[in-house]
Amino acid sequence: MLHFGINLLILLLIGFSEEFFNGDVSTLSNGTALRLNLTCFYYDELVTDSEYCVYQYFYNGSSSTVSYDYMEITNIYRSISKRCTGFSDTSDIGFGFCSPLEYELFDISILCICATNMCNMNLTTCKSSVTNQLQTNSAPSVLDSMIPEIITPISCFDETYDFNASSFCYYSASPYIDIEKCNEYTMNNTVLCMFDVIDGQTSPMAITIDYSSYYLSGALFRVNQFNRDWTSTLSYKETPGSFDINFNVTQLYNNTNITIVRQRCFCVEDYCNNNITTCLNANQTIPLENSAISK
Repeated sequence: MLHFGINLLILLLIGFSEEFFNGDVSTLSNGTALRLNLTCFYYDELVTDSEYCVYQYFYNGSSSTVSYDYMEITNIYRSISKRCTGFSDTSDIGFGFCSPLEYELFDISILCICATNMCNMNLTTCKSSVTNQLQTNSAPSVLDSMIPEIITPISCFDETYDFNASSFCYYSASPYIDIEKCNEYTMNNTVLCMFDVIDGQTSPMAITIDYSSYYLSGALFRVNQFNRDWTSTLSYKETPGSFDINFNVTQLYNNTNITIVRQRCFCVEDYCNNNITTCLNANQTIPLENSAISK
């Protein structure tokens, strides 16, 4: 097990959040957060009830990768779009070239976020959708976010995988990466700890500043969607220092009902993800205003 994080930081503390999220999580239980109800491409399937559709293209000089995604609840690509041309603070949609982080090896990265049905079929349809909405002033308003902006560096327990990759580098990082540099990036940019339980199998994870909103949005997605598309049970516990979600999902797979039991706990205290108990008992709250991560 690895310890990922950074201990050197400068903080300007203005106040602390009274709850983990910025808003009442219970309002999501009936799907009240949806605005656009878009249909988007996601891998080899179509998904509905989306806020935005996403198209990404990566090229490393010899091969390319295309990624299709969708968003609900909040704009989880906001931190990435800040590194891309063609985006602004006045709209979530846009398209442009993105600069790589220090561990990313691609030569070209293109991000396109659009807000019409199936607009992420390819880059042409995505760009056309964005251009049309921006030129006609019909782009949706910036999506409100219940996700707190977490930028205070902490240390977390983490697992290692093939090639000694951290959890973030193995599961979440973009294609074409330098594993050693990615592990270093994880160590210096961890802001959120997670303890994950899947059918009794446990694993801690250190989550970086770029992906904290992605994982927290996933938890809110479960609250918002659990009673729509599958048979499931769900409960959650929120404190100023942690958010814990438990859910059972029963899905039909090869004509057989399979139930998955999952629990995820998030916290923002050094090494709070040693186990479920330490996560639930975390006391450190999220600063309402603080400094950027020290590099």
